Amino acid sequence: MTAIFDWILSPAGRAACAASALTVAGLMIVMSFLQWRLNRRQPANRMMMAAMLLAPSLWIGPFGHAWDAALAGAGLVSFMLANFAMMALYASFRRVDRWMLGALCALAAGAAAVQAGLDTGRIGAGWPDVFRPVDLLLLVVSGMLPAYVFPRVGQKAKVAAAQALYLLGRLTAVAEAVAAEPLPSWLPAAGLLLMTAWFHALFFVLFRRSLERMQSVYISSIRDGLTGLYNRRHFLKKTNRYAAHGLPVSILFCDIDNFKRLNDTQGHQAADEALKRVAAILSEEVAGCGAAGRYGGEELVAAIALPGADPAAIAEAFRRRVERETNVTVSVGVCPAAEGLSVEEAVRRADEAMYVSKTTGKNRVTVHRHPPAAAASRTS
Repeated sequence: MTAIFDWILSPAGRAACAASALTVAGLMIVMSFLQWRLNRRQPANRMMMAAMLLAPSLWIGPFGHAWDAALAGAGLVSFMLANFAMMALYASFRRVDRWMLGALCALAAGAAAVQAGLDTGRIGAGWPDVFRPVDLLLLVVSGMLPAYVFPRVGQKAKVAAAQALYLLGRLTAVAEAVAAEPLPSWLPAAGLLLMTAWFHALFFVLFRRSLERMQSVYISSIRDGLTGLYNRRHFLKKTNRYAAHGLPVSILFCDIDNFKRLNDTQGHQAADEALKRVAAILSEEVAGCGAAGRYGGEELVAAIALPGADPAAIAEAFRRRVERETNVTVSVGVCPAAEGLSVEEAVRRADEAMYVSKTTGKNRVTVHRHPPAAAASRTS
């Protein structure tokens, strides 16, 4: 084990840790830049890029007392920027946040300047090394940021782990700098590994958030925002996919009865709640045998693609549940599967059948009857 620690502290080991951390930092810069190009209003990406551009200061040095203080200050600013960037990934960045970050960065710059003066002997001769200003500010910031950041950030466990990794890594570096005698090799080696792990923890937070955003964008592109059903475009695409796989596709076309009157008398909120409840019932009834979508307004559609399923029975079960469980009723048209019938034509015929339900009493199911084969051939 001692040999491993010695290797980590060797030039080769230090170079390997630095290369791993800086590679991850580079990836985060590229990811943040690409996301910033897509959404220039997102401050999280700008802050993460700045944090990672300053992060190499943790691996550089020593160059001399003044430079060491500047690098320590840059490392602290990098840590603060990364924390605010993780917060901004999940919450809107407010004016008070900008003031808070600006004040902390100004304090870090001031602490670095004071530390440079102490290290060069220009001010405060005899100041104990263990109380270096940048290190003291690090302890204050590490105690304050969780209370400020955690309530507004996602992935709290990962963010907490990242903060702990940074703090422990910096404390080991401080202990190594001020110790009167050489420390056991495992302590500085652990410090290097902790700082390397900090970069990886940040990367996982950023990568996970990027995936969540991609998923959110994809879902919003295929789902109706109010009902959660597929939008018309994706419903037709999915239904055509069923047909392309040789499945028998039947269409249910549903319209909520007297929806405009409900909207006018009880308001948009009541109408929206009724629409959402009807959509949820439709989704439950076709689960496992097809897909449901919102065709437009109060019109809902469903595709039944399960061999052997009875679309008329499913439509009737849906109609009964709506009548029993909500304050509205629905008129439903059904177009059973037929060989050679396109999805678009099946939707049109189901719409026609729904109109028949509307004009013959409402709150009923009408099945579109395909013309006999002979009649169809004479017509053509």
